[in-house]
Amino acid sequence: MKQILFILFIGLITPVFSQTDSDLQLAQHYYGKGSFDKALEYYEKIYQETPTLAIFKKYYDCLIETKDYKRAEKTLKKEISKTKNNLDLKLQLAGFYIDRGEDSKANKIYEGLMSNHTNSPSQCISLFNSFVSLSMLNEAKRALDLGKKKFKSYPFNFQEADLYAQQQDKSKMIEAYLSLLDNHDYYNESVQKALIRRLDLNTEESKEFVLLKAALFERARKENSGVVFSEMLIWQYSQVDNFSGVFNQVVAVDMRSKANGMRLFDFALVCRENKDYKTAIRAFQESILTTSSSDLKLKAQIGILNVGYIKIAKIKSYSPEELTQVLSNYETVVSELGALSSKTLSIIMEYAELLAFHHGDKEKALQILSNASASNMITDIMKAQIKMLMADIEVLNGNIWDASLMYMQISEAFNYETIGNRAKFKNARIFYYEGEFDFAQSQLDVLKQSTSKLLSNDAIQLSVTITDNYGLDSNYIAMAWFSKADLFIEQLKFEKAFSLFDSIQTNYPFHSLADEILFKRAKAMELQGNSMRALGYYDDIIKFHSSDILADDALFRSAELLEESLFDKEGALEKYKTLLLNYPSSIYGHEARKRVRILRGDTP
Repeated sequence: MKQILFILFIGLITPVFSQTDSDLQLAQHYYGKGSFDKALEYYEKIYQETPTLAIFKKYYDCLIETKDYKRAEKTLKKEISKTKNNLDLKLQLAGFYIDRGEDSKANKIYEGLMSNHTNSPSQCISLFNSFVSLSMLNEAKRALDLGKKKFKSYPFNFQEADLYAQQQDKSKMIEAYLSLLDNHDYYNESVQKALIRRLDLNTEESKEFVLLKAALFERARKENSGVVFSEMLIWQYSQVDNFSGVFNQVVAVDMRSKANGMRLFDFALVCRENKDYKTAIRAFQESILTTSSSDLKLKAQIGILNVGYIKIAKIKSYSPEELTQVLSNYETVVSELGALSSKTLSIIMEYAELLAFHHGDKEKALQILSNASASNMITDIMKAQIKMLMADIEVLNGNIWDASLMYMQISEAFNYETIGNRAKFKNARIFYYEGEFDFAQSQLDVLKQSTSKLLSNDAIQLSVTITDNYGLDSNYIAMAWFSKADLFIEQLKFEKAFSLFDSIQTNYPFHSLADEILFKRAKAMELQGNSMRALGYYDDIIKFHSSDILADDALFRSAELLEESLFDKEGALEKYKTLLLNYPSSIYGHEARKRVRILRGDTP
């Protein structure tokens, strides 16, 4: 019986819902077409049945559009009586009176709001925001002034700044924000975000940059200003990557905050991250002079060494004199270190790499690494890292089978670790260099499944090189020459490598290795620090081999060169965008998107 009654009830109410839906569809249809008189009939009926705020708004619009002002006023007042705390509706009624020329009634509403809706800071702010949204700036100021008078200890600076921003008075807007920091310096990040949103701080030449800088310098110079305004100056100059411009401010902040060199050290790390190596070294050095902490002094010394290593080993931008100085710095620190530890192993490794691959002193590098490996203060995996570098140097020396043995020892000892797989890959390359392509390919097939994405990509790339080019001519000569040239590049014998590349292009002009040769030439130029010539080879791949497998590699690498070595952010941005547009499935897609966001200055 209950089931029958339920079915009957559903049957009775279904037509009601259907009719309401139909009326609403017709109301929306006529409203959208501007036929407000027809829409009014339906909205009035719907509003009587379901008097929601959303329906009211459309119903009220129709009353205004059809000039039924008396009913519009009555309906609006009725809605206000239902939701007495709705500021928007009360302001809407005031606006209704203004439009009708009844200013006295509107002013009465405003006075009522000033009296009844300013009983707490949140109410004052809410009323202020409502006035601002209607561009009623005089009334907004009255609400703000009333709030400041009633609640003297509450900081209304953000609202005050909003008001000045609406009035296009940037100087007073900045003053409002900075006044907040006088007594509430923990608001500094919120103020920074607001300033970034409202000021052009992208160049030092912009009027707004100069205006903010002057205001910050004035406050920073005051004796009791603390450190917040100096920190704000540091932040401002970081927006244009001018770290040298605020070096003195950082020194002052470190001293006034009694940071004992730590602020300088942190600033040096930021400079290094942003590739301002000159200022980074200066800050590290100042940190060493300032601090009384032996631990911080060591960290700063390591920081100086690392900057030198980056410029030589990564960017390849250095003079013989600079190389000599950097090596001297390493030697000094290494001699002061005493017993080797996990903290100082990176210094030894960097020093040996610079000696072998840039100074040409391979025997000294191997001796340093051998001594380090004998230490009881480091772990087995650290010893494996040392052995890996020693094997790399043996490749450089031409002792490739000695290197192969060392790679095999590492891969067997750490078969399930990333370092073991990396050693296995390097050993596969030894066989590739020697023309043992089938064996190399069998090793690479295993490594393609590596959990390390970088290693997997390297294995796939070398595997594809072998698969695509091995066996195209009966003697496999071209591929054998190419792999030998690849070895010469690893050994920094660039002339021999280029001679073999020339031989391939002369004897096998239509060989599919053409794009591979260009890519290897580019790599050789990078290793010699000749970024412009490397860029030229990458551009040739993009231009003449856009459908080949290395095209996206060339695009990404050229973008990296422009960004990191040639400091051409605009050029790099365009390359990354081209990569994303033309090669949407590229393995570099995720990283390219990240770089685009960084170069555009997108906020996180």
